[in-house]
Amino acid sequence: MTTPPNSGGPSEAVVQDFANMSAALTGFQPSFIRPFLDPVNLSGTFYEFAVAQVGQTMMDALMSAFDALSNQQPPLSPQQIANTLLEVASSTPSQQAQLCQSIVAMWYLGSWYPPPFQKDGLQQVISSQAYTKSLAWNVAQAHPMGFSAFTFGYWSQPPGSLDTFGVNTGGGQ
Repeated sequence: MTTPPNSGGPSEAVVQDFANMSAALTGFQPSFIRPFLDPVNLSGTFYEFAVAQVGQTMMDALMSAFDALSNQQPPLSPQQIANTLLEVASSTPSQQAQLCQSIVAMWYLGSWYPPPFQKDGLQQVISSQAYTKSLAWNVAQAHPMGFSAFTFGYWSQPPGSLDTFGVNTGGGQ
């Protein structure tokens, strides 16, 4: 799927596809990566940021590869899709696999770590919301210093299981 030129941003379908791919790559539930009510829209922000870094053509190729894997029969599991896109069996990953690695880092850390093929790329924090909502906090069952969506006294109770933090442990979508 491509974003039409001068459209003011990617379509909902493109952002949802990117969110579904991101869920497979990160091991999180798709409904957590892009919730129904999403005032922050990290999926859209991250998609547009990645496109600005590597170009629409490269992102379209990655999204086409994801779509092809998602529509295979018999269906592939999210883990199989991630393993294929990340080329985990290869000692020399392609540029597309390197882009996937940067997308994973973007979701987990809220920062862009340029893929090795991007010689002039810079590591940068995408936004304060990207940092505070990065997936690393969910995996650690914690929150960044100075920011918490939890209620007062939450620390007196043991943390919930990882699937309550959005991690796809097999019990979610």
